[in-house]
Amino acid sequence: MTTLANTSITGSTSGHPHGLAVVCGSLLAAAALASGWVASLPLPILGWAAAFLFFAVERDVHCQRIPNWLTVPSFAAALLYGGATGGPAGGLDALLGASTGFALLLLPYALGALGAGDVKAAMALGAVFGAREVASMVVIAIAFGGAFGIARLALEGGLAELVRRWIHSLASSLVARRLVYFPPAPGAAATRGIPFAVAIALAFTAQQVLEIST
Repeated sequence: MTTLANTSITGSTSGHPHGLAVVCGSLLAAAALASGWVASLPLPILGWAAAFLFFAVERDVHCQRIPNWLTVPSFAAALLYGGATGGPAGGLDALLGASTGFALLLLPYALGALGAGDVKAAMALGAVFGAREVASMVVIAIAFGGAFGIARLALEGGLAELVRRWIHSLASSLVARRLVYFPPAPGAAATRGIPFAVAIALAFTAQQVLEIST
């Protein structure tokens, strides 16, 4: 679950019924499954991706976090799969993919923008799909999350406050010659958003569709 208060990608879904989380996970996993099937991904990878995204989305929507019991075993299995199918080179490729996912989300995590589960999920996906694939996936996921967050802010009347806060942060950073960030007030609209696992699942599906079209 993201805590991206600065871009409003995080989500507060407290009060949402468990059934809604299951429906969201099922729909997004089905979309990932269909897109991966058309893109002719290997069956073990396709099944793993669909199951991983289902549980990631369901947990993130329901309890606002991607748990270790999902990310850690998935990451370990991805490394083993890479080594088993590609030998030492495959294992190194899996590590490089995981490192890419980690590196791309390290700064947002350090700033408190993402939860540790989001970073671990990107690492697991990177270990399976490789550095190039996870890099584009993360970029697309951030774009989806940012767009949804901004749309939600606009609907809740918090967009003007977000712009003012970012302008203030930028001006202060230029004057101080260091990074200065002013977070939103507790309970402000910018502290709410969507679970980042949803953006990741949408990014995976979009990535497969783009690869099919090209």
